[in-house]
Amino acid sequence: MKILALHLSNVRKFTGQRASITGIGTGITVLSEANEFGKSTFFDAIHALFFEKYSTASKPVKSLQPYAGGGVEISADIATDQGEFRVEKRFLARKSAKVTRLSDNTTIAQDDEAERWIAALLGSASDGPAGLLWVRQGLVGLEPDTAREKTQAMDARRDLLSSVAGEIDAMTGGRRMDRVMRAVADALGDLATQRGTKRGVWKQAADDVAALEAEFATVNAQVTALNAALVARKQAESTLNRLDSPEGKTRRDTALALAKTALDAARAHAGLVTVARQDHDLAALHTKATRNDLDSFLAALDGLQTAQTFVNKTKTASDQAKIDTATRKLSLDHAAAQHQTALTAVAIARAALEDTRVQITARKARNDAALLTTQITKAQSISTERDTANAVVKASGATPAWLQKVETAAADVALHTNAISATATTLRVTYDAAARITQNGADLPANQPIVLEGETVLRLPGIGQVSIFAQSAGPQVKATLAAAQVKLDGLLAQTGATDVPDARRIAAIRAQAQIQFDRAQGILDALAPAGIAALHSAKAEADLTASAAHDAPLPAIADVDAAVSQAETVATAAQILWAQADCDHTAARENAIKAEAAADTAHARLDHASTNAGPAESHDSQRADLLRRHAQTDAALIDTHTKLQSLIAAAPDIDTAQAELDRAEAAIKAAQTERAQVSERRAALSSQIQTLAGNGIEERRDDLAGQLDTARLAEARLAQKAAALTRLQSALEAERVAARDLYFGPIQEALKPLLSILHSDAALRFDNDSLLPNGLSRADTDEPLEDLSGGTREQIAILTRLAFARLYAHQGRHMPIILDDALVYSDDDRIIKMFTALTRVAKDQQIIVFSCRQLAFQDLGGTRPKFEVTPL
Repeated sequence: MKILALHLSNVRKFTGQRASITGIGTGITVLSEANEFGKSTFFDAIHALFFEKYSTASKPVKSLQPYAGGGVEISADIATDQGEFRVEKRFLARKSAKVTRLSDNTTIAQDDEAERWIAALLGSASDGPAGLLWVRQGLVGLEPDTAREKTQAMDARRDLLSSVAGEIDAMTGGRRMDRVMRAVADALGDLATQRGTKRGVWKQAADDVAALEAEFATVNAQVTALNAALVARKQAESTLNRLDSPEGKTRRDTALALAKTALDAARAHAGLVTVARQDHDLAALHTKATRNDLDSFLAALDGLQTAQTFVNKTKTASDQAKIDTATRKLSLDHAAAQHQTALTAVAIARAALEDTRVQITARKARNDAALLTTQITKAQSISTERDTANAVVKASGATPAWLQKVETAAADVALHTNAISATATTLRVTYDAAARITQNGADLPANQPIVLEGETVLRLPGIGQVSIFAQSAGPQVKATLAAAQVKLDGLLAQTGATDVPDARRIAAIRAQAQIQFDRAQGILDALAPAGIAALHSAKAEADLTASAAHDAPLPAIADVDAAVSQAETVATAAQILWAQADCDHTAARENAIKAEAAADTAHARLDHASTNAGPAESHDSQRADLLRRHAQTDAALIDTHTKLQSLIAAAPDIDTAQAELDRAEAAIKAAQTERAQVSERRAALSSQIQTLAGNGIEERRDDLAGQLDTARLAEARLAQKAAALTRLQSALEAERVAARDLYFGPIQEALKPLLSILHSDAALRFDNDSLLPNGLSRADTDEPLEDLSGGTREQIAILTRLAFARLYAHQGRHMPIILDDALVYSDDDRIIKMFTALTRVAKDQQIIVFSCRQLAFQDLGGTRPKFEVTPL
């Protein structure tokens, strides 16, 4: 599909106006206009035309309605493999949809059928091409804003990549794999949550094990704690002896003094390096200045020589151009005389032809007047039929909107009635004999539900009476039902209808009258498009023209026309010769002017070059002086660089010296802290040993060990089942990831030549879940997408969409790419490269670009469409 033209009527800022964009090309089309021009309005209108139902009143559609209200009309002329068509939709008022074949102006689909025609044109994922290929203003990333649009875009990407790659694997490559993985997930979910937390029978078994383990651990810990406390107290005493030894303290103090000395020396050397670096930077500035002076002088000498050569060349060209101008003027005067003679002969022949045509027109007008008389009579009859039907339509209030309100009110009454019946007590009676149950003297009907409210007294012949106490519907429910009934009765009263079927009958009568009116209006539009008065006016004009007719013989129009053609042929040939001579003379004169201007420019350039180069006698000495100064500054730069590198090579590592000092200080502090902690722990262990020594706990530990083994065996069986399901789930996921790697092949192939335009050594990394790029590799560096600049992310988003468009084209689904101010963060160099990528894709792909950056987008080229606004 390719878009040829767009038309908006009564849309946003175009209140009461028709705005059109025509002349849209099949490659790149650029509409570059200032802000508030309406570019985003056209973008949103295109989206609504192709992806919103004509009957909807959704937020995107309502946003197109101007403040003054009224219906919104959108249409587009498109080209497909089947021909050219016009797709039209009217939203919010007199809603409709229509598809017209432009070759013969035939309507091929209307309303819902037109929606199905559009859906078939776009393919299965109707919102997919918009989400993948169309970039609205302000969206520079790859994902849309809303959750619904993200889901649609994800489905579209998945369907696109799967269809391009083909049925790689019926299980691992498609939707069937998802069903299998959901079944595994459900089975695993009975035993554990998504985070691996146990649930159900596994959780119960694990809880039993945990309870026994906790009790066993408590008892066993008491046994273990007693033994451990004895060992730990012995270790604590050994540690205290080690920390209090004189040798350790002396070693730590010596290490601290040495570290402080080394750090002071490293800081002093760093000061020397800083001074040497400043000297080197100053020498580099002097070298650069002398190099610039030398290059400027050499460039001035080259410019002087070039300017002298240009002066000699332009003088020769100016002299020759003056000679050519004089020669062409003589030829022009001769051709003009011949052309005037031929024009006189043409005027004589045309006068004879005009006299013959006037008589032919008058005789034709006599026949037209007779036909118009018959057409006027038929149009007046149809007009009477139309007016009669229109009177019925205007007199009836049973509009489709009114009938819709009646149907809605009736459904509301039925809904509340059913709600009361659903909560009420219902009685159904079946009789086997002639006797009948009565209520308030009236027989209860058989086999019908009877709603009971409050106390109901029923009399059973020959038996007695039964009192039933049923719950009644609340007053609020009854009030709601009554209000719904009042609303329905009020709507029916507007047209005198007695009930809903009668309302449908009255509405059908009005609808039939509307059809008769439309049919009569259509016939009348065909017979008298401008009205019956226009037919009378046409007949009067025909009668007036026919009054000049006579029956005298006329010469053959072909003979008179041939004489005119012969004279015009001679005149045309003379005009061609005159025009060619005039063109040659003009060109020769322009060449002379240009040659003279070039000569003036050459002399000005020579004067400027002479000024820049200075006196010729000083050129040699000036060149030698500049070379000497540059050599001196270059030698000084080398000397300072050598000195700086020597200091850097001999520099001690300040960070290492600081780390050594920090380590020595930390060692002393750690020894002090450890001694206090060990002393405190030894006291606590002595207290713990005294508490545990008298409790007999070994027998209780052995009994709990037997119970724990049994519980662990049961829990292990469930754990094995969960582990098996987890391994199966991981294996299936690995297979799906492998299949998706194959899916990425086509998109990478389509994207590679486009990405290389911006980054010759770059490649994109794709995410297995979102099917979108999540990183960029270039120059052996892998960068996440979120770490890239806004301009780079914007360019990747556009290039990815271009690649998606190429995949659609390979499938035979040619969808246009539409960009609304999409390149907003790209610098001048990158935007030119993006223009190159767009131009490459546009060889076989339609791209429509809306932009407010008029100056920048001049370099994009492409078709510049025509924009026009007219009143409705």
